[in-house]
Amino acid sequence: MMLSPHVTLIIKVTNACDMQCRYCFIEPSVFHKKMTDETARRVVRAFLDSDFFESVHFVWHGGEPLLRGRGFFERVFAEQRAGTTEVAYTNSTQTNGTHLDDDMLEFLLANDVSIGLSLDGPPELNDASRKLRRMLPVLNEGSRRGSGAGGHATTVDAARRLQERGRAAGAIVTVNRNNVGEPEAVYEEFTSRRIHMKINPLTRSGLADTALGADLGISAEEYGHFLVRMFDAWFDDPDPKISIEPFGQHIARILGDAVAQSCFYTLSCHRFFLGISPDGDLFPCGMFQGEPSFRYGNIHEMEPEHVARTVLFNGIEARESKVLATCSKCAFFDLCYSGCMFHSLKDAKILETKDYYCAGYKIYFEHALRRIHDNLPRALRTSRRA
Repeated sequence: MMLSPHVTLIIKVTNACDMQCRYCFIEPSVFHKKMTDETARRVVRAFLDSDFFESVHFVWHGGEPLLRGRGFFERVFAEQRAGTTEVAYTNSTQTNGTHLDDDMLEFLLANDVSIGLSLDGPPELNDASRKLRRMLPVLNEGSRRGSGAGGHATTVDAARRLQERGRAAGAIVTVNRNNVGEPEAVYEEFTSRRIHMKINPLTRSGLADTALGADLGISAEEYGHFLVRMFDAWFDDPDPKISIEPFGQHIARILGDAVAQSCFYTLSCHRFFLGISPDGDLFPCGMFQGEPSFRYGNIHEMEPEHVARTVLFNGIEARESKVLATCSKCAFFDLCYSGCMFHSLKDAKILETKDYYCAGYKIYFEHALRRIHDNLPRALRTSRRA
């Protein structure tokens, strides 16, 4: 097998962050690293000068990627435009919004960069786990720059300014002990602010596996019930203002529509995603940074498509075959494909097994299938708006 010619890159331009989210999955041992211009240039050229790749989605990630400043990204985007390429490419960034001032926002939008945020619900749910290291000046709703704000205010301010410029706002929800019992409150927060939602469960890695965040863990069943209640809130909303993933993706699959590759629910995800650390090390995805045994090599020393020739890549193929041999008997196989192997490694503590959250997925899949089959017209409308 080989890497797909259509790949998504999770590029860690820095591991530093001005927030201290209690569930941050990044291992503390790599917090100090940041990407040099030389490595950023090599990343761009390795993919855009390639005869192998056909399309590349650059996801500029961290830590907090915007800590690198506008100048770093000016040089990155200039490098992307420096030569002719047959490779189609797009750019996005995942940011906590703390450095997304108007100048940075206008710059990113002018360069067609999609901007993703993070928000765990209303202030009392979000700020309990998403901690700022210091109060930062932001543009709060109805106020002028200079007043301090917590993580929630920073995010919703960034979402509002995106919307004022005619762009949709979207944010990742990390389901953890603080919000797992409040899906309706999370839905109301997102829909009232028209922020599209992507749902991820907490991973027991990094700070979430230390005393700082250990109390935030949830069970698979708790996650499943969160998904069920969130699905109902959204599916039963007569006038939904937002899309929610993975719900839209799963409805499309159930209805037989083609969907894009997605992180947690993709067959052979290691063929479609690559993680790149600040020093250029290549991993199966961005989550594995800090796990030396999952390092393919370094982009300064190998062509990225050659990761498929490594012992590690073949080992992941063998692991997937073993796990799927059991999962293929499941009624929900083609909605899940055994889930995320990083959850297997860090949550279940066994790589060669299905996703730790499997029992929760089954609770959600069974419920969603019943709802969809009972009301296909609504499912079709929901799929079109997702």
